[in-house]
Amino acid sequence: MKIFVLFDGRTRHIEPDGDPENCPLETSPDRLVNELKAGQERLRATPVDDLIGLCDAAGRAWTQPGNEVARMVGGLAIGFLPLWLRRANLETLLAQALRGDSGAIDGFVPLAPSSKRQHRAQPRGLLVHWVAGNVPLLGMISVIQGLLTKNANLVKVSRQNAGVLPYFLAALAQVRYRRPDGKEVDGTLLTDAVRAIYVDREDSAAAALSTLADVRVAWGGREAVEAIMNLPRRFGTEDIVFGPKTSFVVVGAEKLAGETEARKAATLVARDAVALGQRGCNSPHTIFVERGGALTPEAFASLLGEELGRAARQVPPDVAPQEAFQILSWRAEYDMRGQAWYSDGVRWSVFYSDEDRGLATPCYGRTLFVRPVDDVFEVAAHCSINTQTAGLALGERRLKLAEALTARGVERCPEVGQMSLYEVPWDGMYPMDRMVRWVSA
Repeated sequence: MKIFVLFDGRTRHIEPDGDPENCPLETSPDRLVNELKAGQERLRATPVDDLIGLCDAAGRAWTQPGNEVARMVGGLAIGFLPLWLRRANLETLLAQALRGDSGAIDGFVPLAPSSKRQHRAQPRGLLVHWVAGNVPLLGMISVIQGLLTKNANLVKVSRQNAGVLPYFLAALAQVRYRRPDGKEVDGTLLTDAVRAIYVDREDSAAAALSTLADVRVAWGGREAVEAIMNLPRRFGTEDIVFGPKTSFVVVGAEKLAGETEARKAATLVARDAVALGQRGCNSPHTIFVERGGALTPEAFASLLGEELGRAARQVPPDVAPQEAFQILSWRAEYDMRGQAWYSDGVRWSVFYSDEDRGLATPCYGRTLFVRPVDDVFEVAAHCSINTQTAGLALGERRLKLAEALTARGVERCPEVGQMSLYEVPWDGMYPMDRMVRWVSA
């Protein structure tokens, strides 16, 4: 059994682009779990307001000009993370998950205004997170939710980008927060309840971690998630699964009344496509454009190419060789049978054909497929539990279309430009609610 320790609560043992198998080696998870439980006791004894204060201090620091972590945030195009860590956002997310009263994570609170009964959200214990390597942002979001619910957190990272999460955890350990009473709290209060590790998928450690977990949190593609779910587990273990899904945009004819309004919509779509390197399950790949506006779907595709080109220049490309080959193949095809707008390299591409229907297979590399529809409500026929987010550029029909899309399986219908925001509910659940046990007295 080989467990490589990348972050031990206070220190990271890997560079952001380092090899996880060069890190300190453990042959059993027992010591790690015992250390985590000790760290969890500190969390349990601390008001959740202090935990949020530390996260807020990190979010503030990581947006300061010249800050090393801020440069890393910019380089990874995950500017959403510092904003997500701010107090107002976390207080809202926690209250939504905990039945409207985040104080329930600190102790018993009234069940209802007129009831003598009280209830409380007890941490479930040890959360084992399996984090996908293609979107480093997810690791921090997953861990912070585990910490705010006062759980111990053991994070198994992917070999891809293995050093990114340890980098941010080490930065979090350095944060300082001064409470209203003047007492200072440091970030190790949070990070003592976190360990980041790497184990080979075939190693027996994977099964051992699964049997230790009170909650298994899995992010990733179908094959990876199914492999995790098929590992042995104890009776009563909670599973929180964020599996493979695809997302799209719907642009209504009312947003194509003129070039100015259409360009605004195109700018927002481009922003969503560039965020997360188009690798998040909430990243758009297909853009459905309704006929009947002053601008045709083809004209909108042309505007989208211009705006995607502008947005892509601000963030370095991250295109794997096999993706580059596929992008070039699509370009050759659409140059012959439709319209294609693209950069000199493989930084971005937009494809359009009057004949295209349905959801496109994701190509990544900031590649968007624009497809015409006669009526935006036609899109519902292409939705299922495998479609996550529908970014909507609509007027008064927005809620009516959201009703139709979510009835067919879509989880989120934000306005375009906000697809990349991590919010709750997510994938049909309030994750932090699943990380606690509700008890009463």
